[in-house]
Amino acid sequence: MSGTGLTDPTPAEAHLGDRLAALVDGELNHDARERVLAHLATCARCKVEADAQRRLKSAFAMSAAPSPSEGFLARLQGLPGGPGGDDTGSGRPFGSGGPFADEFFPPLRSSGSTRRDPAAPSSPLDDFGYLPAAHGSTAVLPGGSGSA
Repeated sequence: MSGTGLTDPTPAEAHLGDRLAALVDGELNHDARERVLAHLATCARCKVEADAQRRLKSAFAMSAAPSPSEGFLARLQGLPGGPGGDDTGSGRPFGSGGPFADEFFPPLRSSGSTRRDPAAPSSPLDDFGYLPAAHGSTAVLPGGSGSA
């Protein structure tokens, strides 16, 4: 940091450099961690700095995240698809679609809607028309292609 106009490094920075912050953040491998801890056991100034960094990290972890500003929330709401925005996608994942849109991308249902009548008999097929089978199975569904 020489030549940057900053203050002189603390004793911990001079002794351990970035390894002290890495220790506090839990980013050191086992061997490097053991070497830094051994240094902290013999160097009182570095131990004081490590304790201060741990307290600072704990204070940041305990503090609440700042709430977004009103202006930011208003800009978010003005984006297309948001409340009050222009929604040209018709609730579809890839826009309004085209001549084959329903075939490849069926319209989305709300999470509260149901696909079928609960009193109807259940099908071994799941919601995607897929029949779970054992690994390596060569079963073919009726109407599927197969060698006959």
